[in-house]
Amino acid sequence: MIILKQYAKKFSIGGLKQWALRGFCCLLVTAAIASGLSVAYMPSAMAVGSEAAADVVNSRAAAELDRVSGEGTSDQLEGAIKETTGKAKRGVGRITGKTDDSVGNKLDSAARRLDGATDELGGKIQSDVGRAKGAASDAGDDAEEAAGGFVESIKDFFN
Repeated sequence: MIILKQYAKKFSIGGLKQWALRGFCCLLVTAAIASGLSVAYMPSAMAVGSEAAADVVNSRAAAELDRVSGEGTSDQLEGAIKETTGKAKRGVGRITGKTDDSVGNKLDSAARRLDGATDELGGKIQSDVGRAKGAASDAGDDAEEAAGGFVESIKDFFN
C-alpha cells in the first residue's frame, strides 16, 4: 500500500506538470545548442516594431534582473554567454582549419578563431565589469549602513 501511495504522488497532476515543464526546458536547451551555440542567431527580444523597441525591452529585463539578484548580475550573465560563444567560435575555427588545407579555408578558420577570441575576451571583460558593479554596490550598501548606524548612535547619545 505504501508503494502505491508513493507512485500516486509521483504521477499526480502536479508531478506530470513538473515533468512536462522539465522536458520542455530540456527541449529548449537542446534547440539552442543545435542552432550553433551562438546567441547571435537567436533574436534578443521579440518586440513588435524596431530594433530600438527590442533594446528597450532588453534593458528593462536587465535592470529587473539586477534589481532582483544584485547589481551587475546581468553583465555577468551576458559576459559568460559571450565568453562561451567565443570559445565555441574558436573551436569551430580550429576544426574547420584542420579539415581543408586550402588558403581560403585557412583564412576563414583564422578569422573565426580571431572573432571567437575577441568575443571571449569581451565576455570576460563584461563579466569583470558586472563583478565590479556588484562590489561597488555592496560597498555602497555597507557605507550606507555604517552612516545610518553612526546617525542612530548620535541620536541615542542625545536622548
